[in-house]
Amino acid sequence: MVMAMKALTKAFLMWQEEQARLDALGKETTWEMYRRKLKMLNRNKLIVFVESYFGIFLSHEVIMLVDVPVHKTAQELRVTRTSIYTKYTGLSPP
Repeated sequence: MVMAMKALTKAFLMWQEEQARLDALGKETTWEMYRRKLKMLNRNKLIVFVESYFGIFLSHEVIMLVDVPVHKTAQELRVTRTSIYTKYTGLSPP
């Protein structure tokens, strides 16, 4: 077990040194790729607060739920206000 921990620690330190070297050279590191991917995954999301509750929704879902007409959104994304409402509540919209 001790040898495995030493090997993992050594591998991590070598990886960390390589990342620092790449960063110093101005090249892309795996941390930068991870942060860019995370930013892309969280793009177009909104946090909606209602009293003491909150939810994280895609921006087009919020717009459709408040019944704001958006040009061709339903056709392009193949979703409707009813399907979004049912997805989150399990009920048909009022």
